Order: sequence, then C-alpha cells, then structure tokens
Amino acid sequence: MTKTISIRIDEELLYAVDIAGGAEHRGRSEVIREALEAWLKRRALAEKVQRHREGYVRHPVSPDEFAPLLKAQVWPK
Repeated sequence: MTKTISIRIDEELLYAVDIAGGAEHRGRSEVIREALEAWLKRRALAEKVQRHREGYVRHPVSPDEFAPLLKAQVWPK
C-alpha cells in the first residue's frame, strides 16, 4: 500500500533527480523512495554502531581477553 504525500524540494535538486532518474528510466517517486530507504538504513546502522560503542565504554576489553585465542592461532611460516 502506498500513500501520496506532498514535500517541498529545492528546484535544482528536483531537476537533478529528474535527470538522474530519467537516465535510468525511473520516476521521481521511485528515486525519492529509494533515497528515503537508504537514509533509514544508514540511520539504523549508525544507531547500532553507537550502541556498540557505548557497550564497549561500559565494558571495555581487558588486555588479556583475547590472549587464549591468539595463543591457539597457528600462522603459516
């Protein structure tokens, strides 16, 4: 299900969208929808990265945390 909305957009940006979309045989709606989906994905990723950073601030890696793993690794000569 889709919904029609009204947005304000700079004329130069709209022109660029029309040109780029036209070159790929895609309409304004498709180009703008794709841009919004990409923005939402970047935002979700940024939030995950921030939570990850905050987790390491709360529980930092200890100096010997990976020592057993590093000892078990055998590197070819």
